[in-house]
Amino acid sequence: MKLAAWNIRAGGGRRSAEIARVLIEEAPDVIVLTEYRAAPGRELRTLLAPLGHHKDACGAVAEGVRTTGLNCVCVLSAGELRPVAVPATPTSSHRWVAVEHCDADMTLLAVHVPNQTEVWNKREFWDCVLSFAEARADDRALIVGDLNTALDEDCQGDPIREAVFLKHLIATGWTDAWRACNPETSEYSWFSHRQNGFRLDHCYVSPALAHDVTTCRFRHDVRTERISDHSLLTVEFR
Repeated sequence: MKLAAWNIRAGGGRRSAEIARVLIEEAPDVIVLTEYRAAPGRELRTLLAPLGHHKDACGAVAEGVRTTGLNCVCVLSAGELRPVAVPATPTSSHRWVAVEHCDADMTLLAVHVPNQTEVWNKREFWDCVLSFAEARADDRALIVGDLNTALDEDCQGDPIREAVFLKHLIATGWTDAWRACNPETSEYSWFSHRQNGFRLDHCYVSPALAHDVTTCRFRHDVRTERISDHSLLTVEFR
């Protein structure tokens, strides 16, 4: 099974055709999109029709929250997706999707963790992610998306204070799929306006799933060509 995770920046908009072209080239079985937006998302979904991803799950929007222009998380799949119960859901639930991929016997948590400068609470969000990780530590499970967090060795310049949450995730037994496949490499999936690089896009796998990861790589050309401001992450499993 191949999974692709990508922050497509503000819903894609005029870049939707290029985003779709890249994803069709990669031909993943599961797509996780962060900064997905409902209005441009309809066009993007139409453009992705050749992949045959008829199953989908999108982050829930709380009652009374304005949806226009809201950055959400969307999971697309050719295989059956089923919602799963979680210990806790963050206030910004539109940036959170927890589903079971029935064909792969795998539980997937797709997230877009808030930045510390956003109106959403980053620490509350991370508490919910860690609760999921602890509850699913013995299952075939993964946590994937834009975590807006990086360990010091994955920051080019100023470190990110919330790296303690990633350390907690690792201490729980979860594995950074990209680092496991690229132990001696430094790569960055997003750059600040000062051109400091950070590896913000991640896939963490539970102990039961760690040995099934075969490859994990970034496509940086999609960032350097400005199709998005994030690189595309792909992970392949046995």
